[in-house]
Amino acid sequence: MWRVTFVGLVIACGGASEVRTAESTPALAVPHAPRGERPSGDTEHANASLASTLGSASHDPHDPLRDPRDAIRDPRDRDPRHALAATLAGEAPTVRCADAARCPPSVGLVVFPGREPDALGRVLPTRCTGTLVSPDRVLTASHCVTTPTCVGAWITFPATASHPTGFAHCAAVIARDPDDADAVLLEDWAILELDRSLDRPVATLERAPATPGTIVTVASVTPHPIYDSRHELDGRLCRVESPEAAEARLGEGARRVGWLSGCPIEPGNSGSPVLDAEGRLRALVHAGSHPVFGIGVTTALPSTVLAAP
Repeated sequence: MWRVTFVGLVIACGGASEVRTAESTPALAVPHAPRGERPSGDTEHANASLASTLGSASHDPHDPLRDPRDAIRDPRDRDPRHALAATLAGEAPTVRCADAARCPPSVGLVVFPGREPDALGRVLPTRCTGTLVSPDRVLTASHCVTTPTCVGAWITFPATASHPTGFAHCAAVIARDPDDADAVLLEDWAILELDRSLDRPVATLERAPATPGTIVTVASVTPHPIYDSRHELDGRLCRVESPEAAEARLGEGARRVGWLSGCPIEPGNSGSPVLDAEGRLRALVHAGSHPVFGIGVTTALPSTVLAAP
């Protein structure tokens, strides 16, 4: 057992402006144990949607920055925000597998329109991880859903050893957890309906949660540390923990969620599937501590998913 003197649990969706700190606790004790391909279709639409969130270019023919890419070509402009905006406008978020042979084909990158500008004034898209649970439905974290109508949202799957890239728009949010608050100790899930069925394997669901002490794999999409539009899908081994230690610090609410140790959670990881040794989906990640402390917080599979045919 190890002790963390200060841990701030966060909602772990993607995009710096979309990571929100939950209520911090003075101490948290948990047991401890052991981080592409371009979309196959509709890429231009995705690029245009992303560019629109950065603001329309000026139509003044005398404006040297009427094309946002001019910020890179024009040496008179030294504001790095223009160059960043131009880069983002020209490249939609993409994802690739860290290891194509081991990459789960049912896991992909979920992208929703951003909500608020970051410190540089950029409104970056919200990026999370999602799992295909039927040919036209994806399970992800509820706080990733920035628009209830799904306008401008989409999901892309990386190429694996057995499947090419996949892409679909979000058509509707058909179910989500009943709590609107982005709180760490509340269930956090949403089911998205896609605008088309995808020819990819869907996740195998297991109703029972993983037993404490079990080693599981968390398959997560993580942004590149420098190139913000590029993402990598990879897996990490984590240990399932019982809630007693967290309950001692956080109260009875700690039992509403699941706990992982040795499991660094980063922006973009929200919605990541928790897979057992047989590759079955047991839960999804929705929050975590600072990566140094390696604590993951999970939501059990909702009955809506388990009841689906």
